[in-house]
Amino acid sequence: MALNHLKIETSNFICILGVTYLDHAGSALFPESLLKAFTDDLRNNVYGNPHSQNISSKLTYDTIEHVRYSLFNMHKARESVLLILQHFHTTAEDYTVIFTSGCTAALKLIAESFPWIPEGTRQPSSRFCYLTDSHTSVVGMRGITASMNVLSVPVKPKEILLAKSRLPAEEQNCTTPHLFSYPAQSNFSGTKYPLSWIQDVKSGKLCPIRIPGKWFVLLDAASYVSSSPLDLGVHQADFVPISFYKIFGFPTGLGALLVNNRIAPLLRKTYFGGGTAAAYLAGEDFYFPRKSVAERFEDGTVSFLDIIALKHGFDVLEKLTGGMEKIKQHTFTLAHYTYTVLSNLKYANGAPVVRIYSDTDFSNPDVQGPIINFNVLDENGEVLGFSQVDNMASLHNIHVRTGCFCNTGACQMHLDISNEDIQRNLQAGHVCGDNIDLVDGRPTGSVRISFGYMSTFEDAQNFLNFIIATRLSKLDSEIPFQSVTKLTTESVPDDHLSFNSADELSPILQISDREPQNNPSDTGTTGSWQPPEPEAESIRAAVSETAVPTCRKGGKPITVAKIYLYPIKSCSAFEVTEWPVGNQGLLYDRNWMVANQNGVCLTQKQEPRLCLVNPSIDLKQKIMVIQAEGMDPISVSLEDTTGTEAVICESKVCSHRVKTYDCGERIAGWLSTFLGRPCRLIRQSSDIKNKSHQKNTKGMSSATNISLSLVNEAQYLLINVASILQLKEHISARLKEPLEIEELIRRFRANIVISAPESFEEEEWAEISIGALQFQVVGPCSRCQIICIDQQSGERNNEILQSLSAARGRKTNFGIYLMNQPLRSSFSNILSVGSQVLPMLKENTEIQPPTSSEEKCSG
Repeated sequence: MALNHLKIETSNFICILGVTYLDHAGSALFPESLLKAFTDDLRNNVYGNPHSQNISSKLTYDTIEHVRYSLFNMHKARESVLLILQHFHTTAEDYTVIFTSGCTAALKLIAESFPWIPEGTRQPSSRFCYLTDSHTSVVGMRGITASMNVLSVPVKPKEILLAKSRLPAEEQNCTTPHLFSYPAQSNFSGTKYPLSWIQDVKSGKLCPIRIPGKWFVLLDAASYVSSSPLDLGVHQADFVPISFYKIFGFPTGLGALLVNNRIAPLLRKTYFGGGTAAAYLAGEDFYFPRKSVAERFEDGTVSFLDIIALKHGFDVLEKLTGGMEKIKQHTFTLAHYTYTVLSNLKYANGAPVVRIYSDTDFSNPDVQGPIINFNVLDENGEVLGFSQVDNMASLHNIHVRTGCFCNTGACQMHLDISNEDIQRNLQAGHVCGDNIDLVDGRPTGSVRISFGYMSTFEDAQNFLNFIIATRLSKLDSEIPFQSVTKLTTESVPDDHLSFNSADELSPILQISDREPQNNPSDTGTTGSWQPPEPEAESIRAAVSETAVPTCRKGGKPITVAKIYLYPIKSCSAFEVTEWPVGNQGLLYDRNWMVANQNGVCLTQKQEPRLCLVNPSIDLKQKIMVIQAEGMDPISVSLEDTTGTEAVICESKVCSHRVKTYDCGERIAGWLSTFLGRPCRLIRQSSDIKNKSHQKNTKGMSSATNISLSLVNEAQYLLINVASILQLKEHISARLKEPLEIEELIRRFRANIVISAPESFEEEEWAEISIGALQFQVVGPCSRCQIICIDQQSGERNNEILQSLSAARGRKTNFGIYLMNQPLRSSFSNILSVGSQVLPMLKENTEIQPPTSSEEKCSG
């Protein structure tokens, strides 16, 4: 079906850093013109706290009220632009706008203030009823209703469609208030539920559950309004929560609750914050609220600068797109085209390439939003884990969303996951938001792509080309492309959305694929190394007794072939023949990291050129020397300065905050010059009070925390040369120029490289001994796109990760994580090349990955 698509005249959009962004249901991207208009506004005006009475505060108050209700366009003094109430085709006579920190805060406000009648009173009690295809934040309201002794009732979509029956006349006069919540658009599948339900439920024509009382309707519009017009003049829901970043991309942390004025007087308020009281007494229980509903419920000072940014957001949206109806048509056209092509892709054996989770056939924009949810299949119909698809997409600079998208109900419904499955998956270590994508071969989530008003036809093509290139051989793709060509001409109009170059998207794009992190070491770092006193009893107690190891029988001896440490996280390796071992691993391993201007750790995922920064440790001179091509060498002292002039601060390492201190302007300037971006070298704090980076690791007792440096999952990462050689054979068959074994070893960024007779036999080990050192095997390392980066040049080769996945049966595990078990011994804790490795086998030879919500790849 070809839509009669309307061309949207836009400007200032460009492709950001070559990224194909397909997570508009997660957040829109903001145009640079919005930021420019906002910052120009701030430069030209002084905005004070709106609770004051001075000139700047009065300006703020007036601007906020204009944003709530109406505003005159500064470019056309008498021409009104659409803002909030006008945007939703209603007026202040019917609705009040209450600013919140987001849609979730608005939902919480409803749950707390709705006039519930609890169980046990003389009146019939209230019910909170919600569609199972609802966001977590809606389902979470039942926690508040339960505390008020109000029952919650989940209703499946099919059940509500069968519920069209009126109550008996004698029961229709009951006034007990009930609340029914449903999404205007499923954030999982993009299904649009009928807006006609609003009036049907309120009138009693449609009963979510058969119970006497008066029904009110909460329409969760957060997903819907990002790409579709909502007319509250026609569809008068009682509560409509929204988040503005879903529409504009900026500002974040700001939402609103649109409350129908007919129910507003019934809402109850208990807590009162600054600005909500007309009068109150501190010494007595007396409080009189402000008359305005908005002011009564906006506790404290609202985020007034963000609210001021909204006026520019609405202005830019209208100017660039021509309105929500055009956005609706444009985004649906892209989704319809992508769905049509995607659903027709077949392997040579006729098997589908993807399984799409949808309630519609993408033929009508009134019942389907611009969201496509799917899993990728192999030739045998088996699901590829969403984490693998996400990693592959990242290699092609395609940003998608994976998991269950904070919508467990829809996830269960579409993926046929039972309640018992959810509980079993939790016991297996899977939690919401992690990358455990398959349990017992069954998917725990899926992949979602979504389009926004700045999406282009090229974005859709890039995604489809990625799927075809990674899943179909040239022979396989001949058949799909024959039909794809026809579908392309039928599904996509010639005048698809075009963008001019005058108004580009802001280049500031926060990439969300992060490495896991580990906290700073407590080991003191000094130039003249002395073996640390082993904490034998506490560390030994951390060893799990769940694995029953047995000695490896026979075979050739196993030895340590290479030892690497990485003084600066994600920078080049420093190879040694022997090295002291501390309580957190190899001494000085990942004690430093490079951070951006916001204190967030940079890795090779964001900055591949980090591999060209070569640090080395000189224990005698007590310095770390840093070198890079074209730069003079620079040195950093190994002496710990946390007790003297350094200022301890918090930095962010792979989404976790750790205590660090800055290494100064000299090295910051050196790194910024080489990398071409503002950055600083920071070092983990050895402050003994810092416990934030201690790790409870799978295989270790929960009673004992193991302190780590800035590593990802464990103190050490071990790989096997025999495993590398087997992988090299598989990769060489797919590459024009085979990789050297040394180059391949360096890509996997291990601390310990061993020479064992059998490939991948390390995955059967539970413990190993190297000299006087003992190590617990924690689990396998699941690899990400960092292994695709040539550690000598910084260049990417996407084939490496794909080859690993193919060679390992769709898994990307390579190498094992180790934790050290220091022993009380007179021997120095030194790890040396040539030392013999003595492994102990697991009783169950399948090693489970460490439980974490982040990726397990080496930094």
